Amino acid sequence: MSTRSERNADIEELENEFRDATGIFLADNNKITVEKVTKLRADLRKEGIHFIVVKNTLAREAANRVGRGALSSHFKGPTAVAITKKDGAVPAKLIRDFQKDNKDLLSVKIAMVDGSIFYANDVEKLADLPSREVLLAQLLGTLQAPIGKFAGVLNGILSGLVGTLEAVKDKKSAQQ
Repeated sequence: MSTRSERNADIEELENEFRDATGIFLADNNKITVEKVTKLRADLRKEGIHFIVVKNTLAREAANRVGRGALSSHFKGPTAVAITKKDGAVPAKLIRDFQKDNKDLLSVKIAMVDGSIFYANDVEKLADLPSREVLLAQLLGTLQAPIGKFAGVLNGILSGLVGTLEAVKDKKSAQQ
C-alpha cells in the first residue's frame, strides 16, 4: 500500500503529463501481452509519446485538477494512456497501425487532442488526417492561390496595356 505522499507524488506527475499534453489517448489494455505492449511503447517513444498504465483513481483526480475532466469518467478498467506534447494526432496513427497487426488487443476509449474530445469511432478518422505541418502547408497554399491568380490577372492587364502603348507608338512613328 502506498503512502499518502507517494500517492500525491503520482498525482502530481500525472498532472504535469496531462497539463502539457497536446494529445491524450485512453485505451483499454486488458488483452495486450507484455511483449506487445513493449513493442508498442518503443514505437510510441520514437515519436516522443509517453505510454503508461495508470491507476484510475489517481489519473481521474489528476485529469480533473488540470481541466481535463472530460476524460475522468473513462478511467475505468485496465487503462493505458498515450500522451504527446507534439502533434496530437500522431498517437492515433501509431495505435491504428498497431491495431492492424494486433486485432482486438488494444482499443481506444477516448482521446483529447488540442482540447477537443474524440470518441473511439472518431479516433480512426483522426488517424487519417494529414500531419499538422501538411495541413498548415495546404492552408497556406489555399490562401496564396487567390493572390497568385490576382497577380496573374494584373500582369495580363499590364502586358495588354504595354502592347497597346507599343502599337500606338508604332502607328504614330509610321505616320510621321
